[in-house]
Amino acid sequence: MPATATATATATDYRSVPLEDLVPLANGQAAVMLSTSGRIVYGAGQLGGSLHFAELLGTGDHGFWHLAPTGDQRADITYWDGKPQDASSIVHQEWNTPTGTVRITTFMPFRSPYAAAPTRLHQIVECLTGTVSVASVFAPRFEDGRLPGFAETLQRQGGQRALSLSAGPVTLTLDGLDHRPDAFGRWTAEAELPAGRQIALTLTVTGTGPATASGAPSPRTDLAAARRDAQLWAEHLTYTGAWQEPVRRSAALLRMLCTISGSVAAALTSSLPEQIGGGRNWDYVACWWRDAAETIRALVSVGQLREAARWRTWLLRAVGGDVRRMSVMRGLDGSRTLTETEMPWLPGYENSQPVRRGNAAAEQVQHDVYGEVLEALIAAEIAGLAPDPAADQLMAELGEQIARVWRTPDAGIWEVRGPERHFTHSKLMCWQGLRLLVEWAHRRAAAGSPVATGATAARWADERDLIHADICARAWNPAAGVAGAFTQYYGGTELDAAVLLMARTGFLPATDARLVATIEAIQFQLVDADGFVRRYLPDPTGAVDGLTDDEGAFLACSFHLVEALAHLGRRKEAEELFERLLAIRSPMGVLSEMWDAKRQALVGNLPQGFSLWALICAALALDAEADGDRLIVLPEQRGADRTAEAAGAVSAA
Repeated sequence: MPATATATATATDYRSVPLEDLVPLANGQAAVMLSTSGRIVYGAGQLGGSLHFAELLGTGDHGFWHLAPTGDQRADITYWDGKPQDASSIVHQEWNTPTGTVRITTFMPFRSPYAAAPTRLHQIVECLTGTVSVASVFAPRFEDGRLPGFAETLQRQGGQRALSLSAGPVTLTLDGLDHRPDAFGRWTAEAELPAGRQIALTLTVTGTGPATASGAPSPRTDLAAARRDAQLWAEHLTYTGAWQEPVRRSAALLRMLCTISGSVAAALTSSLPEQIGGGRNWDYVACWWRDAAETIRALVSVGQLREAARWRTWLLRAVGGDVRRMSVMRGLDGSRTLTETEMPWLPGYENSQPVRRGNAAAEQVQHDVYGEVLEALIAAEIAGLAPDPAADQLMAELGEQIARVWRTPDAGIWEVRGPERHFTHSKLMCWQGLRLLVEWAHRRAAAGSPVATGATAARWADERDLIHADICARAWNPAAGVAGAFTQYYGGTELDAAVLLMARTGFLPATDARLVATIEAIQFQLVDADGFVRRYLPDPTGAVDGLTDDEGAFLACSFHLVEALAHLGRRKEAEELFERLLAIRSPMGVLSEMWDAKRQALVGNLPQGFSLWALICAALALDAEADGDRLIVLPEQRGADRTAEAAGAVSAA
């Protein structure tokens, strides 16, 4: 549970950057948030590590880097490099000033898992017309906004000077302009550029050590390489449906969540509030089994297998040989310890406290994760990832774990900080995991590479059928909703939008009155004024989830409703909702976790993997309904009517 801060910071007259104005940049190891005014307001040299740009969670005193034409103004236009189908992670910003036009190109070359290159953030400034004065104000604050750093000046080969700032485990080296200290503890530089002139600034992140005057970075060479990398990655995208730009952009943003080691972050930020001024401010820069699996499954569904291969290798090592101790999540480096702490010196986004590091949910029990991991592993194999004996063993062990635990209560997908219950979604995903495992075992046996005996597969099938019967008997409440509904947990009356996944998994056919009634009950009780779906209705007493404040609509659940409506054949209704959801993306195609209907604004951490992979799944569902068949058939999208046939075939083997 969250600790009580002994001291808190406030910044009542400081306005945080709107989330819609943020552009994420990441390279598989580090990440920053760039605002549309040319200001980097969030950044860490290592995902999950301490921040050296923390203005987003505080004020300018907590670290930023601003590069823009002289004068604090928003860019006239901010856009991704190339065409939408290029899925680029290079961003351009242009300013039309009274004296001319300037463009700044910002990017972080993706790190290769096979090369020991440092993280670099490049900014190339080019004057397009007239003459423009450009100012750089560099003010990092290490250790999450607390330390200015130890300063050194490096003399580069060729006579150029570079600024080096170090604190703790991080060194930042800034090349390109000769920065000098000002009276406010910042480092500043200016340049006047005529039309056609370019200058480049590069921020290099390394570990603490003696400053070295090695050769200067090569931003233009790196830009060409970054464009080639984006092009090659985009060439593997196989999506051919009606929603090209949102699907391809979402896939490119999901790529940013994937680290070079194979782990997958839930988001690139920590502690952005789910309600402004509230306390639901969580650290999402970690690897949840569930979030990672769904991100990988979505990338696989649009043709990307490289991330899946790295994740599978990382997963085997992170599980550590014992699925009984998988828990819920890991640090991005695979570590189990994610102690939740607070940082009271940071006032928080829009004064929303506390600001947290770590996550107490790491100690919870959540049974659904086994099913989601199986979904992703099996989807990757079906899509072409070569089978792996260690992964085969892990999948079988996950099936055994489901059989052991599905009858017991847990904390559920929403990580309630209250009593454990028999959550319907957890049971559903246990059923889904066993269903897919039985189908997988049958396919492998038919291909001559068996992974389980007939008796084992038959036992999995029996457990699967027991879960199905248990959900139907204990989760259905004829008094819930309008005409009855599957509730959030056994014996309850509350609804849960996660139960919408019953439609996608094929738990019940589209014609089943109970499924239809549940979807309609969620539409009636959990949809906000904009037509978006809340996870559930929080209770001001904390009875539902252990927390007393409110939250916005959960965007992933809104996309789940799109899928569910498409499953029922209500395409027009589903497509209208999908279009409304696309309309609230930021101008750069980014989605956070939630939507605040009162403020008409995105809230929560971003870019949010949950929202992005759910967007891709919803687009695939709409395409499939329109074409009468699925453009890409994921294993979990097969109807429940095929389960019995597969189970019988395996049992007879």
